[in-house]
Amino acid sequence: MFSLLAILLIFSLIVVYFVNKCSTLTAQEALANYLNAVIGGRTEAAYNFLSAADKAKESLHDYKNANSLGSGLIAQVIGGKISFAVETLDVTGDMATATVAMTSPDFPLMIQDVFQSLPPAGIPEQTLETLTFVCRHISHFLDKYQGEGLPMRTAKEAFSLLREGKSWKIKR
Repeated sequence: MFSLLAILLIFSLIVVYFVNKCSTLTAQEALANYLNAVIGGRTEAAYNFLSAADKAKESLHDYKNANSLGSGLIAQVIGGKISFAVETLDVTGDMATATVAMTSPDFPLMIQDVFQSLPPAGIPEQTLETLTFVCRHISHFLDKYQGEGLPMRTAKEAFSLLREGKSWKIKR
């Protein structure tokens, strides 16, 4: 009986430790969790990392509508190519600023490439011709970017955080 109580006590202490650890993330951990949630298309998780002031301006429903990545398949393909590294993090009291290097496919270059390849006449009107046109164009770019690889770019982005109670939150 005593050993069972000892095991339950140790288990309880471990649970309390991990619950407390998860609620007291550092600014860098909170930022990384927020970015991973956004990149992964987990809008509700990302919303939970926003400051109270930002949540007061935008409901979860509105945030989801504005920030949903849409199709899970597309989000996984594109999101899987995005990475980030927190380069600097300056904490002053309850405020923090971070510079993050975000590496992602060069979307503007890719979209420009797609539009430049469109014929002057545009997309055909007839259903079967449109099907052929769209499938060929999508296949062409899939083949191109699989063979040459996705063009990538790295950009630095700034983030602000603030401490609310024991938690760090993103200030947009």
